[in-house]
Amino acid sequence: MEIKPLKKQSLSDFVVAQIKRMIIDGELSKGDKLPGERELAQRFEVSRASIREALKILSLQGLLHRTNARTVVTTDFLNIIEETLTLKILLEDSSYSDIIAARLALEKSMVTLAAKEINKNELELLEKYIVLMEQAAKTESMDDFVASDIEFHRSIALFSRNSVLNSLYNSIIFLLFKVQTQVAYDKGVMDESAAYHRRIYQALAQNDAALAEKEMEAHLMDIDERLNHMLIIENLKNRN
Repeated sequence: MEIKPLKKQSLSDFVVAQIKRMIIDGELSKGDKLPGERELAQRFEVSRASIREALKILSLQGLLHRTNARTVVTTDFLNIIEETLTLKILLEDSSYSDIIAARLALEKSMVTLAAKEINKNELELLEKYIVLMEQAAKTESMDDFVASDIEFHRSIALFSRNSVLNSLYNSIIFLLFKVQTQVAYDKGVMDESAAYHRRIYQALAQNDAALAEKEMEAHLMDIDERLNHMLIIENLKNRN
């Protein structure tokens, strides 16, 4: 049995870990100004050199912003979650089926929560995106349609009032855009998709959580069906 010696942690690494822990625990929030190097060195009981090295590492990681006058926290716990998940998904090169399955699980939960507490102003915003989708369908502008489509779903994620679900959803937004642009968006498809969104909106306006979930599932399953059909056609083309 091979036993590897424990890696000795440097003092700067210790400070990095402690500051990250303070961000995660909410002791430090986005926009907070850190004390000066001398005070930090006294609090952590390390040298100013160790503090400088730690702050440099945290700045490179995007957690802090340093100027000659001050050091400010530039992110929060939820941003760390989103960035970590986004990187993980990118590196794993997730399949369409994985993306759709994750989206289905998240959006059914989020639309159910949103239906319970959505307010008039939030409903007006969702209707605005539907109108933009309907206008894009008339002009057959796929880019405008997809952009409004994604904003509609991002808004529902926000209106769920669940910060963790919202962060999870934001971490796969770029993948959703990738999936959406693979669907053949002719006018008929855009009209049908806009109709799905309007039915989701109507269920939310009625505060009918069960109906909202049902309509969301039908919408996402329609996307899945179109993607599978597209992949079958592509595979047949590649064989010929």
